Amino acid sequence: MNSPYQNTIDSDYYNSPHVQIRWRKTLIFLNKDKTVKSALDIGDRTPFTEKLESFIDCTIDNTHIDLDEEPLTGEYDFITAFEIIEHLFNPLHLLMEIRSVLKEGGTLYLSTPKGKPYFLWSDDHFHEMGYERLYSLIHRAGFSIIRKDEIRIHPFLFYFTGIRPLLRLFFEKHLLLELKIRNK
Repeated sequence: MNSPYQNTIDSDYYNSPHVQIRWRKTLIFLNKDKTVKSALDIGDRTPFTEKLESFIDCTIDNTHIDLDEEPLTGEYDFITAFEIIEHLFNPLHLLMEIRSVLKEGGTLYLSTPKGKPYFLWSDDHFHEMGYERLYSLIHRAGFSIIRKDEIRIHPFLFYFTGIRPLLRLFFEKHLLLELKIRNK
């Protein structure tokens, strides 16, 4: 299904400075303390998928389904969902599907914009959640947050190019989360 909330993943997207900064900071956040045998990157394959493959030394599968409705298949011990849930109509469905294919002891790495005033949202975001709402969604899906970080993704001078960019300096951050399946 085509959705106005889906990004077009092309060279303009992945060569933009904010994407390059986000990818660099995401790699810094990831843990590399265990051997990864199977990995899934939710969403389209990008040059970052290839960077992740080098980082974890494992081939990574990508999804090719409607993430709001269709099931995930396979079993993985390393799953990433970077900048995905804010584009979905039903992020709970995706998180529960991820939980169903994540091996015991496996790790989900997720990133998403931290909620900010609506007028600052990107046009292609269906929603953005503050930390409390995001935590509730993650908990409802059966995950625990192991660690988190908040990052800025724009070059510093970007924030001085207009009123909206200046407001983003105060309101915009992206969350990086490491999640595990919650023990019942």
